[in-house]
Amino acid sequence: MGALVAVALAAQATTAQPSAGPPSSAPLAATASAEPVSRGTTTYVDLEGGAGYSTNPSLSIVNPKGAAFGRLSARAVHTRISDRTTTVLTGFVQGQFYSNGQNSQKTVNLSASHDARVNEKLRVFGDASLGYDEGGQFDNRVFSAPVVPLPPGVIQPPIFVVPGGDFFSVTAKTYHASAHAGGQLSLSARDYLSASSGFDHFVTKNGGLDTRYTTIPVSLGWDRQLSTRTTVGARLSGSFTNYDGPVNVRTISPQFTIQTLLSERLSLNGAVGIAFSRTDDGITTRRSTGPSANVALCWRGENDNMCAHAAIDQQTATAAGPARSVSFGVDYSRRLDANQTLAFSLSASRYSNPTLVNTGFSFNRATYLRAAADYSRRIGNRLFAGVSLSARRVGQSGPDPKSDVSGSLFLRYRLGDIR
Repeated sequence: MGALVAVALAAQATTAQPSAGPPSSAPLAATASAEPVSRGTTTYVDLEGGAGYSTNPSLSIVNPKGAAFGRLSARAVHTRISDRTTTVLTGFVQGQFYSNGQNSQKTVNLSASHDARVNEKLRVFGDASLGYDEGGQFDNRVFSAPVVPLPPGVIQPPIFVVPGGDFFSVTAKTYHASAHAGGQLSLSARDYLSASSGFDHFVTKNGGLDTRYTTIPVSLGWDRQLSTRTTVGARLSGSFTNYDGPVNVRTISPQFTIQTLLSERLSLNGAVGIAFSRTDDGITTRRSTGPSANVALCWRGENDNMCAHAAIDQQTATAAGPARSVSFGVDYSRRLDANQTLAFSLSASRYSNPTLVNTGFSFNRATYLRAAADYSRRIGNRLFAGVSLSARRVGQSGPDPKSDVSGSLFLRYRLGDIR
């Protein structure tokens, strides 16, 4: 069973974001080099059908076997941009059907975000998402994110990755629901105060190893704009996680933050500090102290976008229980010409020193490596063809599951606006 847990633990790496906590505030100067975004409304739906082969789609340890598969999916995107507000709505649904007697797998994800400049001093923003995934198949997909104005301090990743995530998702049925809200207040021409909070709820089901937990993140930050390129500040962030059982986790982390433009197209966003954690399992209380840091280096070119990000977290919430995590990832997208696009996402995560919430779990450490790529070419006004590739590998102290390598060909038809 330890191997099963290690496999599942890895899936959280696919959702690693540039910031380990709620976004810090930042004046608009920190993103001044971003390309202008067209105002107005954009709506489209991509319908896709594909076929391919996967070497170990369930990441099994016992009797792993490959299977051919067929895939049907639909993705809808709606953006509305005005001088003061930005709204983004996305929806994704997928069914993947296997040969060789393996069960089909389904994925659903809905998300919404809104950002509004209320007046010259106050800006508010929020987001919400709802999702369901079987077997971690969202790991194998790559989507370019809508290019829109962003809330203060938020990095624009070129790749859309499902929010939240849980390590158990690679072998389990995973449900998630989340919502966050925040605001930024201008105290002066150079000083900004921000606050944000929300909740993230996860449920994973795999036989008798079912887990559910809720995390409430909280952040309060102050920033000062030193120049048109650089902003520094301080942030106090915390997270409070309650498992459906005796385990409760509290983490408080004071951090120094910086956002700077290294060039007209290259930006650096980072935070470094110390995390103080307290874990209570109903019998004993364990306290730990360690570094807490995250950094994102992002490039925004005329035809390509890239974000490289890394993070250290003392108590990452997982379905097996809170664990120390170190993660790294790179997301990249490029428009090769008017008809061709390329996108890929790479990530790696390592988990250790867990506090287990279920006697069915047993592991000391696990490493998850994941890569996914997508190439598409327009072959008609609304029709596209392409190739999707992906690979997932889990390493642990004990037997490792056979790696999963997947490849498929697809046809995609767009309804609505053509970008």
